[in-house]
Amino acid sequence: MPNKDYYGVLGVSKQASETEIKKAYKKLAMKFHPDKNPGSEIAEARFKEIKQAYEILSNKEKRRQYDQFGHSAFESGGQGGYQGGHQSGFDDIFGSAFRQRGQGFGGSGFGGSSSGGFEDIFSQARSRQARPEKGANKEFTLTVDLIEAIKGTEKEVELPIAGATKRINVKIPAGIRDGEKIRYAGKGEPGTHGGPAGDLLLIVATRPHPYIERENDDLIVTTPIDMVKAALGGEVEVDAFDSRFKLKIPEGTQTGRKFKITGKGVTNRKGNAGDLLVKIQVQVPTNLNDHQKELLRQLSASLAS
Repeated sequence: MPNKDYYGVLGVSKQASETEIKKAYKKLAMKFHPDKNPGSEIAEARFKEIKQAYEILSNKEKRRQYDQFGHSAFESGGQGGYQGGHQSGFDDIFGSAFRQRGQGFGGSGFGGSSSGGFEDIFSQARSRQARPEKGANKEFTLTVDLIEAIKGTEKEVELPIAGATKRINVKIPAGIRDGEKIRYAGKGEPGTHGGPAGDLLLIVATRPHPYIERENDDLIVTTPIDMVKAALGGEVEVDAFDSRFKLKIPEGTQTGRKFKITGKGVTNRKGNAGDLLVKIQVQVPTNLNDHQKELLRQLSASLAS
């Protein structure tokens, strides 16, 4: 190869970094590789120039000698003694894909039957660009009544997915908790390049109930009683969804006291049942008449004595 400016061959400045030199070489090598230009002597010669320039400039010691002495550093008897045998730079970038049956860069080494390695690199690049990718998941909040969450139900909902409105029949499993998710595989956004669709995730939210609360799998039913029954004791009828039963109230029961009925709470998705807690709320009478007020005054006086 004639004495050419190696930096000029690669199209980089003398201050170019190793990364810049490697990037320039890779781009040019792909462009002028004989496998990409079959039968072109010009491309083959250009490729040899590019390769030799890179072999010099990618080696720190050889680059230093070249910067100091020019091409003479690699002529016979020169300090570098370069004979064109350095291959590691080329192999580092392209690996075995460009290694042919011959050792040189002429003759059968670049014949039509040996072009598969180069084509493999480009086919792999295209494969990476067009790699099938799964579509995005879609999340929506589905609000249900507390009783629906406890007993389970089915609902038909309309959801905007992939620019269209989709009707989904949703089955709410009995015992589902607030914040739990129901997953529908393949009902989300469509995939790209033949990839699978994403998933649809419905986050369950429950509306508050007027007199029933849920704590994990326990149910708390607030039951009002009058002050007389709280003081003297008696029975109260408890309404817990689809069941009604009588609960014995001991005398002296205070507001906030809870009575536990084991196993009558929520049966969760694993089949385990919580407890039912009856929370007493003592109601203070209003709009008393004069006689009732007088009776309460007498009661208060007797309690104070």
